[in-house]
Amino acid sequence: MTTQLDPISEPAWTSDELAAIRAGLVDAVERLHRELVSIGSGLAPAAAGPTIEMLHDELDVAAQRAELLQDAVQAENITAILSQTEHVIARLDAGLYGTCESCSGHVGRARLEAFPRATLCMSCVG
Repeated sequence: MTTQLDPISEPAWTSDELAAIRAGLVDAVERLHRELVSIGSGLAPAAAGPTIEMLHDELDVAAQRAELLQDAVQAENITAILSQTEHVIARLDAGLYGTCESCSGHVGRARLEAFPRATLCMSCVG
């Protein structure tokens, strides 16, 4: 059984802690941008490769389509995480880190330590 700390009894984030969180989020943004570039560079050759009509083997066609779809889904997921991370950095810069976007309540420190991109308290998530 876990117990949830009262927000009042939780220690406030220090400026050093917030700076470290921000640095980690900025590093994540940079990594996500690199991943998008990598996926994008992989999509271009695949799209520029032989056209579907030129591929004779149906398995080759299916494999190429599956690979393109997988890359597109991965790029979509990375883009969503990137957007969320940039949003959290903006909230942190505005002094709203740890404040629930939905109810304006407290987002628990343990939740933020486990998932620094959290913007909702557990009551609003569930």
